[in-house]
Amino acid sequence: MPFMEKHAEQIIAKPQDDAFPSTHPMPFRHVMGMLSEGVAILSMGRVVYANTGLCEMVGKNRGEIIGHSLLSLVVDSDRTLVAEFLQQLEEDCSNAGGISFRLQRSTSGGRQVRLKISSLELGGIYANTSGLCCSLTDVTDFEDRIIELERQNRRLRSHLDESESMLIAMAPYDCNDILLLNKYVEVLLGCSMKDVLSGKRHLFDFVHPDYLPRVMVYYNGFPDTHESSEMEYRIISNDNKIKWVRDMGNTLFVEHGGGMPRRIDHTLVDITDLKNKELELQEERRKLSSIIKNSNEMIYRVDKAGSFIELNPAGMALLGVTGDLNQRNILDLYVDPHQRERLLQQLEEQGYAQYVAKWKVAGNEVIDVVINAVVDRAAQSDILTYQGIIHNVTRTLELQKLETIKKLAGGLSDKINTPLMTMQINVQMIRDLLKSGRNDTHTIVQHLDEMEKAYRKIVASMAQVRNAYWDIQEVSDGLGGTIYEINEKT
Repeated sequence: MPFMEKHAEQIIAKPQDDAFPSTHPMPFRHVMGMLSEGVAILSMGRVVYANTGLCEMVGKNRGEIIGHSLLSLVVDSDRTLVAEFLQQLEEDCSNAGGISFRLQRSTSGGRQVRLKISSLELGGIYANTSGLCCSLTDVTDFEDRIIELERQNRRLRSHLDESESMLIAMAPYDCNDILLLNKYVEVLLGCSMKDVLSGKRHLFDFVHPDYLPRVMVYYNGFPDTHESSEMEYRIISNDNKIKWVRDMGNTLFVEHGGGMPRRIDHTLVDITDLKNKELELQEERRKLSSIIKNSNEMIYRVDKAGSFIELNPAGMALLGVTGDLNQRNILDLYVDPHQRERLLQQLEEQGYAQYVAKWKVAGNEVIDVVINAVVDRAAQSDILTYQGIIHNVTRTLELQKLETIKKLAGGLSDKINTPLMTMQINVQMIRDLLKSGRNDTHTIVQHLDEMEKAYRKIVASMAQVRNAYWDIQEVSDGLGGTIYEINEKT
C-alpha cells in the first residue's frame, strides 16, 4: 500500500482530454486532495487512488480503501446496481451517465452519493491498463432536504385540498393561464380540477351574467390597478345553484425581482348562507324602519344626559319638534322631575322599566304617558343610551270615551227607534180619524195610550244612560231660575 501511495502521481497520468498533463502530477494531486467530493481511480475494478473527500465519506483511511473493490464501499442493497453500472462502462464509456447509491460507513448509516465516471489513461505501474475516474458527490443532505420538501409539499397540498375555500393561482397579465388549483373547486363550482386546469372550463364560465363585466374588470386590474383587493359576486354552479362568493385577490412578487409579479392568488369563499342572512337582516331592518316611521306611538332614543338622538315622526308631532333634535331634552317634558329619576333607577337596576308619568308636550298640554324603556348596553356595565316607546294614555282615554259614546248612541238609537215608530204611526192614525170626521173617541184614546207607552220607553232608555254616565244637578241660575249642571261620572 505505501508503494501505491507513493506512486499515486505516476498512476494518474492524464485523462483522455489531456486536461491534466502527466508532467505536473503533484499540483494535480494537491487539487484532488482539496476537493470535498470523493474521487477514486479504478483499475481492473479496484481502487488505486482515493482522495481525502472519499475517505471522509466512508470513514476510512486510504490504506483501508486502496487495493479493494469499489463495491466493498457500497451497501449490500445497492451493490448489484453499481456492479452492473461499472460493467456497462467497461464495455462502452462514451455514454456514461450517473447513478445514486449509498456508501457504507462504519460509524453511521452511510451516505447517499451520486456517482459519475469518465475513462482515464493510467501511467506508471498501471500503464497500458484502462482506468476509470470516479467522482462521488455526497447528496445525503440534499436528498434529505428534497424528501422533507416533498413531505411538506404533500402536507401543504393536503391542507389546500381540505380547505373550505377555493384557491386558484393565475399567471400575471393572463387570467386564462391557471397555475394552481385546489379540490374545493369541485364543491364550489361542481366541475373537476382536470377540466379547469386543462382549460376546458374556467371560473368565468360560472360567474352570474349580471356580475361578469365587473368581475372581468376586477381580475384584469391585477397587478397594475391593485396589488390586493376583494369583491363579492354571485356564481351559478354546475347544478344550477346560485351561490355568493367573496373573492380575495393578492399579487405575489419575485423576490429581489424589482417589482416583477410572479403570480396572482385568488381565494374564493362561499358566503351564500352569510349573504342570505345579511339580506334577511336588511329586509328586517327595512320593515322595522317602516314600523317605526309609521307608528302612532312615540319611539325615541336618548343619551344618558337625556338629549334626543333619534325620534320618529309620531314623537316629533307629539312634542312639536320641527328643528334640530339636539336642542331638545327629554328632561324638559316631565312635569315632576322626580318621575324621571325613579325611571332611571329602574333602568339601571333591571335594564328595563315601565312607568306612568305626566308630560308637558306641544302647546303646553299636560298628558299622562306610559313609558316602556330599555337600556342599550355596549358592554356588561357600559350604559350608552336609553330607548323606548311612549304611549299617550290621555289620548287613548279620549279615544275610548269617543268609542263608548258611539256605542251608547248606537244602542240608544236601537232602543228608541221602535217607540218612535210607534208614536209616528199612532199620530198618523189620529190625524186620519180627525180628517174622516168620525167621532170615535175610544179609538183616539187607544192611540194616545200607545203613544204614551212609547214615550215612557224613550224616557226610560235616556234615563238609564244618564244615570250610568252623568251626574245631573238642578242649580240656580242666579236670576231666579234654574239650570242643569251635567258632570261626567268617574
